[in-house]
Amino acid sequence: MEKNISTLLNILNLEEKAALVAGTNFMYTNPVPRLGIRSIRMSDGPHGLRVQKEGGDNGVSQSEPSTAFPTAALTACGWNEENLYKMGQAMAHEAKYYGIDVILGPGVNIKRNPLGGRNFEYFSEDPFLTGKLGAAEVKGIQEENIGVSCKHFALNNAENYRFLGNSICDERAMREIYLKPFEIVVKEAKPQTVMCAYNQINGTYCSENHFLLTDVLRKEWGFNGLVMTDWGATHNRIKMLEAGLDLEMPGDTNICRKWIIDGIREKRLSMDVLDKAVRNVLNLVEKHPAQEKKTIDFHKHAHLSYEIASDCAVLLKNDDGILPLKKEGEVFITGELFEKMRYQGAGSSMINPVEYITPKTAFDNHQVKYVYAKGYKENAVKSDNKLLFEALQAADRFDKALVFAGLTDYVESEGCDRNDMSLPENQLNLINALLKKGKEVIVVLYLGSPVELPFVNGVKAILNMYLPGEVGGEATYSLLFGEKNPSGKLAETWVKSYKEVPYGNYFSKKADEIYKESIFVGYRYYLNHPEKILFPFGFGLSYSCFEYDDLVIKEEKDAIRVSVNVKNTSFVYGAEIVQIYVKAPNKVFRAQKELKGFAKVYLKPNEKKKVEIQIRKDDLRYWNIAEKRYVLEDGEYEIQACSNSMKVELSSSLNIQGENIPFPNSKNVEDMYRNSPELISDKIFEEMSGLLIPKPRKRKPITLESRFTDLKGTFIGKILFNAVLSVAKKQEKKAKKLPDGPERDNQLKGAFFLKRILESNSLITMTMSAGTSCPYNFAKGMMDLANGHIIRGVKDICSPIKVPPLPKDEREAKIKTQGDNIYGKDENNRS
Repeated sequence: MEKNISTLLNILNLEEKAALVAGTNFMYTNPVPRLGIRSIRMSDGPHGLRVQKEGGDNGVSQSEPSTAFPTAALTACGWNEENLYKMGQAMAHEAKYYGIDVILGPGVNIKRNPLGGRNFEYFSEDPFLTGKLGAAEVKGIQEENIGVSCKHFALNNAENYRFLGNSICDERAMREIYLKPFEIVVKEAKPQTVMCAYNQINGTYCSENHFLLTDVLRKEWGFNGLVMTDWGATHNRIKMLEAGLDLEMPGDTNICRKWIIDGIREKRLSMDVLDKAVRNVLNLVEKHPAQEKKTIDFHKHAHLSYEIASDCAVLLKNDDGILPLKKEGEVFITGELFEKMRYQGAGSSMINPVEYITPKTAFDNHQVKYVYAKGYKENAVKSDNKLLFEALQAADRFDKALVFAGLTDYVESEGCDRNDMSLPENQLNLINALLKKGKEVIVVLYLGSPVELPFVNGVKAILNMYLPGEVGGEATYSLLFGEKNPSGKLAETWVKSYKEVPYGNYFSKKADEIYKESIFVGYRYYLNHPEKILFPFGFGLSYSCFEYDDLVIKEEKDAIRVSVNVKNTSFVYGAEIVQIYVKAPNKVFRAQKELKGFAKVYLKPNEKKKVEIQIRKDDLRYWNIAEKRYVLEDGEYEIQACSNSMKVELSSSLNIQGENIPFPNSKNVEDMYRNSPELISDKIFEEMSGLLIPKPRKRKPITLESRFTDLKGTFIGKILFNAVLSVAKKQEKKAKKLPDGPERDNQLKGAFFLKRILESNSLITMTMSAGTSCPYNFAKGMMDLANGHIIRGVKDICSPIKVPPLPKDEREAKIKTQGDNIYGKDENNRS
């Protein structure tokens, strides 16, 4: 293989190399027909494939049917690596069916704030749990000879300014929290590719960040695959190549090829640097020869989706054992999510499901007797008094009310962060009205992230389904009626109200996002403030009861072995998640304790099993900012076997021989972070991190890096802004003309997503993601026009970037299918 690639590097001309390090046709890499180098085809897919049809967009109807598995927000709550491995395998099988080589996922970013618009795609607030589940999904996919792109590398924790935002974060928090999941995935699962994020880190875009892409990813972690951009995350193509960014996606940007070609000819770019990127592209192509189309059992995958959703759902409350429901008698049901279940997130991961089983469909299939009243409109926020009155009237003859509620795609989506943690007003009014009438209310939630639950003390039960995938309705039925036993536990903390979130008032309000809390993310902060917690990290109820005994700790050279017995003391088959937390010596500011191991055990009634978990000593280290390395502290470590982060079942301590290193921080910094990490001043943060907080950015003059909404600040800019936004408005107008139904809903959601993306875009990202439809000279012209430079702007727009044709477009290129066709058939001839 190496000989073939080295030979190709000598044969490829400069124009072909410039083409190879960029994508084409949105989801492909460039082929070189002259040498038989085929295209790699990609598909969105953190939790299922979104294979775009020819000319497709982000609408569900414009993608091929595939299995919509539960999103990461739910699969994380299963704490079960096998779920993610099996899901990965199934996704890989569907990739083969559609001729996909690389799946764009999983996403392993940390849930820093509950309002994050893309939290539904991410696993957890904890880096260890995130990394382990992400690695399991990668293994499941890649062991079927399909590649992945682990994303979004890194510190991509907000949506409002994701295209131009600057994540200002100290290196310790980066290492221990935000980079750790990627490190685990890279070292344990060896992903074929990694996708860089849009944002900057401490002033440098991820796509140009040599520290991130080369020093850490390649040199420290040993990554030897390909690094690609997120779609449009290109700024300075030469700087990107020098930083270690191989493949620009989606490509078809003439300006980037011109920069590369001119850079080589003018000796501003080394051919060795370009060849490294080309080599990584060819290595990826080598891994994916053309494949025959495979048959697929979508029904089998739907059943797997059901099993995973059932295994991961979280029972948050169950007073007086009101659940499971009895199948005899009639049930009163309200809430339009009963018939319009939200099963996936909105945005680039929207899937066209092969099957779609809502709770209503499942209840009807199982012949459940019920009375149903909508109560509210799913696509609205304000109450419809007529629907509310009808629901209350229908509830009169029932003692219990089963309410389906949650966040809809209209309030939670990729492309923007939520405005607050509230459920829609119409849903809250419905629940409160039922409680006022004295009903025993059972709430079923469908959502991508935590919400405030002001009614929590009044309702009898809460079943949190998160976003359960295409057959989530079947899983909901099974859990409500006891055919399945809830066994999920939260992978994120649920707070009582958003005012309890550290620095919540500043989150995603400006382009510069300052991570003042450092390592105190999620439960690492809230464990010191239990009064702020509604449901702790790791919490979840069951229809079974469990007991722990006989905790045994054994120290080995590089690890600690932990064993504990768990017994199901009930008469119901169930599963318990054993969580191992470690409380480290208190010599440097650290979280009260951290998750370092977990295992899920399934038990028959009265069955007892020994659970064994290994903790690597390397995972007990902290990043010492003065030493610039990880340090294992010398001292006493408490090992806790917990049923959730706040409930210690058993504990034991041992002394570990480590290092005695001087404190890396001043006493003032140590005291503030130990006692009040939510009250850190700019001065303390700068002292601790060694960084300077930048001054607020100026909105004028407009630059290519300006947020698209900034154009509204000038007369001509406002005209240009409205012209571009009209694309989304036309799509919305067209959708509203469709008859009520799933197609209308999906088209509307697609229009809203497009509007959010356009508003939050920058001019440079827009042109780098739009290919030939908005070339670089157009973006440059828009910038000049917005700044009042009319003649210059018109000249830019009328001056296209001239580059040689792509290899696939050369008339003399003949696609070879035999002999010297090293990589199999060209994409155009794939079977």
